[in-house]
Amino acid sequence: MTQPSNTLEQIIENIHAGDDSTRNKAFEDIIECGSEAIVPLISLLDHPDEQIRDSAVWALCQMNNVAGPILIQELSNKNPLIRESASFCLGICKNTNASQALLLLLKDENEKVRETAAWSLVKIGVDDENTVKQIIACLDDESILVKETAQWILEHIGESAFEPLFQKLMESSSDNERIINILSRISPDKIDALLQLLETTQDIQKLSYLIQLIGQLRDPQSIECLLPFLNHNSRHIITHTVEALINIGELTIEPLFEKLEQGSISPTNEMMPLFIRHKSASVPQLIAMLQSSNNSLRIFAARALGVIEDRRAIEPCITGLKDSNIYFVEACARALSAFTNKLIIKPLTDCIMDSNYPIVKSNAIDALAGVLDSKAALQLLQNFTEASLTVKKRLLQLASYYPSPEAEELLQQALLIDDDECKMIALQGLRKIGTEKSIECVRDAIIKENPYISDEARSALKEIIERKQREVK
Repeated sequence: MTQPSNTLEQIIENIHAGDDSTRNKAFEDIIECGSEAIVPLISLLDHPDEQIRDSAVWALCQMNNVAGPILIQELSNKNPLIRESASFCLGICKNTNASQALLLLLKDENEKVRETAAWSLVKIGVDDENTVKQIIACLDDESILVKETAQWILEHIGESAFEPLFQKLMESSSDNERIINILSRISPDKIDALLQLLETTQDIQKLSYLIQLIGQLRDPQSIECLLPFLNHNSRHIITHTVEALINIGELTIEPLFEKLEQGSISPTNEMMPLFIRHKSASVPQLIAMLQSSNNSLRIFAARALGVIEDRRAIEPCITGLKDSNIYFVEACARALSAFTNKLIIKPLTDCIMDSNYPIVKSNAIDALAGVLDSKAALQLLQNFTEASLTVKKRLLQLASYYPSPEAEELLQQALLIDDDECKMIALQGLRKIGTEKSIECVRDAIIKENPYISDEARSALKEIIERKQREVK
């Protein structure tokens, strides 16, 4: 080793007091001092001048063989700047002997120290199972900052973290969402093994985690394997399967509808979020399904189109009102209730007039409630006397949406019907649109009816009187 031209004391003085050129020369000289320069260099790791700190780090890295053990000791220094700089040096030098000491710093109180220790561990490389498990254990720490630091390391070390991390997931970890997110970033080449495991796993919790992970990978080849789980006997599994298919994207829609048509998968309401999320692809398939030879599928498609509320469904659902299957017509009428488009008024009105089935009339009235004008509403209310009890109830609800003397009179008449539900609906309607004309019949209901209806009548009377007082003012 070449002897430095100045003594160690002079070199340190030049570092503190010299200009840039002198300082740079001093750091080159201090390396030549060997082991006796280590302690002075470490003392510079918390120097207020960042340039001096960086130069000290550089010098210590050049002396890795002799500086390494002392730097490891300094990882427990009370000064966070020294702990941070020592961690940084050990990472740059890829000192494999420092891994265990750096692991302890993942829970350090200082954020910079934690981040630097994490960076150094990744730089050094983590490939032994014990070290990986210690990092994974940090995911259970109470501190969210420690969890996030551990997550960052695991995402960056990749392959070596997969097996122990996957094992932890299968053990029903308390932080499974975080683990699934990590695994999804480090296991894109594991899809074949995961799909094979999907076919053999029986435990519901493990199966749930596995489906979530596969969904996060967003690999189209997993679609065929996931689709059968839409009819699983566990609602929990069905929900996670739908979420997984949503993550994979629109490519799931066509094979799903193929299986629905084939009958290998039965339609369920739990599928609706998938159709809503990918409605651009789902709506044409659902509209086509309205023509299916399978009535159950046709009815399901009509109901789904009502849930999705896409304007493309209006015309085919209007056409469906003329179908011979009463349940399909009812589903189309219910679907149209999702729209406030004037195009639905005449077809639904015709449906009400022509149909002999109360369930169809009832849903058609519901569908019209938000789009009728007063004149059209009054025309429908004229059918009240001949209507079945079910349809009467819907017409009473409709009357409360369109205030008029005729509507109020209809609500008054309904208080004479021998049906408690009709009376309740009528009182609710009068509370909303009733005038002074309705006060006496509402008072009669307070006196004559059972306590349940009487309470509703009192509420209606109070509302009518308050409305009258406001009008006077």
